[in-house]
Amino acid sequence: MYPKTKTKTILTLAFMFFSYCTTAIALENNNMENKLAVKNLNINTLFEEDDYRDVSLSPDGKHLALIQDQKGTPVLIIVAVDTMKAINQISFANNDSVGQYRWANNERLLVFLASKKRNQERKGYYGEIYSINIDEDEGNFIFGVRSLVRRGKIKKGTKDHDYEKHLAHPKIISMLKDDPEHIIISTSQYNDKGMWVFKLNIYEGQIETLAKIDDSKANHRTTQLDYFDARQELWLSSKTQDDITIARYNFDDGSWLYYKPKNASTSLSIISIYKDQKQLVVSDYCGNDTIAICLFDPKTEQLSTLYKVDGYDTNWLYLDNQDSAFAVSYFDEYPQFKILDKKHPLAEKLSDFLGQFVGYHINVSWDQTLETKALISLSSDIQPTLWYLFDRETNKLSYVAHSKKGIDTKQLHPQYSFKFNARDNTPIQGYITLPTKTTTGAVPAVVLVHGGPHARDYWGFNPEVQLLASRGYAVVQVNYRGSKGLGWKFEAAGFGQWGEKIQYDILDGINYLVDKQYIDKSRLCIMGASFGGYSAIQSSIITPDLFKCTIARSGVYDLPLLVEHEEPELAKILIKRVGLENIQKDHSPIHKINLLKTPVLLVHGTKDDRTPLEQAEVLLKQLKKHNKSYEWFEIENEGHNFYKAENRIIYYEKVLQFLNKHNPLTL
Repeated sequence: MYPKTKTKTILTLAFMFFSYCTTAIALENNNMENKLAVKNLNINTLFEEDDYRDVSLSPDGKHLALIQDQKGTPVLIIVAVDTMKAINQISFANNDSVGQYRWANNERLLVFLASKKRNQERKGYYGEIYSINIDEDEGNFIFGVRSLVRRGKIKKGTKDHDYEKHLAHPKIISMLKDDPEHIIISTSQYNDKGMWVFKLNIYEGQIETLAKIDDSKANHRTTQLDYFDARQELWLSSKTQDDITIARYNFDDGSWLYYKPKNASTSLSIISIYKDQKQLVVSDYCGNDTIAICLFDPKTEQLSTLYKVDGYDTNWLYLDNQDSAFAVSYFDEYPQFKILDKKHPLAEKLSDFLGQFVGYHINVSWDQTLETKALISLSSDIQPTLWYLFDRETNKLSYVAHSKKGIDTKQLHPQYSFKFNARDNTPIQGYITLPTKTTTGAVPAVVLVHGGPHARDYWGFNPEVQLLASRGYAVVQVNYRGSKGLGWKFEAAGFGQWGEKIQYDILDGINYLVDKQYIDKSRLCIMGASFGGYSAIQSSIITPDLFKCTIARSGVYDLPLLVEHEEPELAKILIKRVGLENIQKDHSPIHKINLLKTPVLLVHGTKDDRTPLEQAEVLLKQLKKHNKSYEWFEIENEGHNFYKAENRIIYYEKVLQFLNKHNPLTL
């Protein structure tokens, strides 16, 4: 129940200061260390848990926290910045582990526990928050059922309504930077029958009720709550297919003042209060084709565009500690920044970073209190994430950690963007990762279809891509119509086209690369997970003679069954995207398996709650009925994604065996 901690001598992180102008040398040295450590790129190295993740800086900049994988157990490490030595580590016994964490103040951390679900490999979050000082051996639960328990019994004086309040999933909506003993949380009840806003004591767990959300808006999937310290204002945004609402809470009389924003979409998200103190900064389309940074005026209920990027969604707005914006980030073919205020000191430093780290995806987390330190994460297609600590006063960087220190980056393969026009002249973008060629000419390829479908492929390190490329296959990824982040018109063009135009885009991308002699048309396989699994089967049905093999994991193959299992609000969204019942049936692979010629590797987790096992079972039944060539791999107690590293490794071993059997590198 309580964490095991060790102090003082746990680990020493590599520590090196170097002047800003020698950054490239430091990165090169780091790569040289990797080369000495590992000689072969293997499945275990790629798919075991990251060595480090979730690196963050304390508000005063004196300590770092990061999660380290220790033989499959996530351990929260606290490091003193002045020595770069660990002063404490926090882990949990039995079925609990560190999920996520937040700095509550300079001395205390809040740990969101991940607890094992019954008969599942995946650990879930049940809403429990554990609070502990960075130099202590033991802390205490401040929210969740166990915060009400002492020595195995409910604490004396606990009332039923107190107990019910803790049967909820909390979300921090304000750290209350001027009040180091409290935070503001919103909660959604387990039974989905209530949402509340509480002020929570981070030491003892006392809660003070601040607001209750009206039952009509009390849905954690569609309602967002934000509390802004400087103005002591609580705001709500609620987005459903039928209604979009923004509301401000009146603490004097306990009522909500509702607004109906004009030209808003279900993508609306509140960011901050604008510097004029009269408007809200929000993220939404605001009448544009792409998601932009916008202003909402409560007086007129109008949305107006503040910053936008033509052709691409805006991902992130960079603010200083006065909520002044100085940059936005977005993703076209590669990660990009747009500087909004060139004279802002943080914008100037960000520009310096971009000039120094050319070819890297940069993410900068500024210390919001002092603005003297920043955490920088660097990654690329051939570089797993690295973290550096930047000291603005000395203009120096220090190396902190590496997410996958066992990978020799010289064995990784670059990912290139390509563009083509689909058969109806729609512009489409994709990526190709080429293997190291042993012969001249086109190479065998695996078409890797992304899930969603309203998601997208990005340029960056991808262990699945690198595994396939390291085994000699080109890897093709297509951002087909319907993919997200490339404009609403492009995304909406995929509605009702799951089984047709989306698949045609993928096939047209293949033909483009074949014509350019990058890939061998006679040596292709197709694979994917979730929607990618659906697409792998559907494309193999549309072009039965194109692929040598098909690999489908965690897919959906009966679209009416998918819609039937969704709750009403999500079903509305799904029908809009998949199409009406006649289209659902026509685009369902299970009804056309007789056309399939390709051998199939069908993989599914028994505890998949997103695309239930039943989806794979109905496809399996049709494969058997039509006497098709297939291999069936059912993974016990796994969900939509494979939580256990051992299961991920077993899965990819099967993938390589299947590829070697049906699409070998040597004929």
